[in-house]
Amino acid sequence: MANQFNIRRVAFGNFSLPTNNSANTASTLSASAGVYIPKGAIVTGIYFLPGDALTNASNLKNATVNVKVGTLVLGTNNRVASQALVQTAGASINLSVTPIYVSAGGDVIVHFASSDADRTGVVLDADIYVEYLYCDDRDDK
Repeated sequence: MANQFNIRRVAFGNFSLPTNNSANTASTLSASAGVYIPKGAIVTGIYFLPGDALTNASNLKNATVNVKVGTLVLGTNNRVASQALVQTAGASINLSVTPIYVSAGGDVIVHFASSDADRTGVVLDADIYVEYLYCDDRDDK
């Protein structure tokens, strides 16, 4: 048996809400190109940290935000964006289950659900950190 370690890793990306995003519009935003979580990873946490100033963030109201790897939903579906994306404060999203096994690798995607919130004029830029465990030769025996 080889000496194997689960190595904690963090995928990092940045995303911006499009300025033309308006009420009742769902937005699926890719984090920075190449932000990939491999098959077999175990996701242990999701964190946001807004970078630049947020403009009209209160217009997000109760619009929700979630994170996916490909089509796999990582967070609970009820994280209010105006609470998760607060200027100069980090925030997290609860995982849908703890921990989450990634059965098919994919890019990190940020999804803002449609809602009655008037997102017109909202300008936000945020960093996202997805923490996971991964051992690339875990199936080698």
